[in-house]
Amino acid sequence: MDSNNVSNLEKLLLLADKYGLAYIVALVLVFIVFGFVRDIRRGKWVPRELLDRAEEDRDRLQAILDKERSDFMAPTLQVLQRLKIDHAASNAGNDEDRGGEPCLVNG
Repeated sequence: MDSNNVSNLEKLLLLADKYGLAYIVALVLVFIVFGFVRDIRRGKWVPRELLDRAEEDRDRLQAILDKERSDFMAPTLQVLQRLKIDHAASNAGNDEDRGGEPCLVNG
């Protein structure tokens, strides 16, 4: 033991002598219990079966959301594809002016 541990032990023993060993042990146990409760509330101690079930639920819900998103976006994607095809067909071999300001380069 180094001198720091000895001095801490001496302080603890003085407190135990003054207040009684049972109170000091109870105080230490209260701090330990509060530490455990804090860790559990922060999610550091989660039973494995609960974690596995939560991951399965997350994956199942994500699959549902992906399906709903694809069903919802399908009509929009079809319209965009038709516009793209129509635009490509109307501009095939056509180099007409699209408007806008001409680029004046002094050279």
